[in-house]
Amino acid sequence: MNYVTACVTLFNSGNGEVMVRARGQTIEKAIDTVQMLRRSFIKNVLIKTITLGSEDVTRYDGTRGNISTIEILLSHGEGETSSELAEDESVEAE
Repeated sequence: MNYVTACVTLFNSGNGEVMVRARGQTIEKAIDTVQMLRRSFIKNVLIKTITLGSEDVTRYDGTRGNISTIEILLSHGEGETSSELAEDESVEAE
């Protein structure tokens, strides 16, 4: 719920775009955040892009592995064009 509040705050402060980013097990939290935002708080939020990827990481024990990542770019407002959108802000799920 804190991430939803952060997104609402960013949109209400004039940002036209918000980037929600997550890695690994927090990807589910990022998706839930976007769905709650769209269903309950700001009805006219549009998903502009979803970017999936992975990062090569070194674990505490020294082994290497990949961790999945997601970036969801949200846009606020009806009928806005890309030139009218403010600089993007991001919220990272932890």
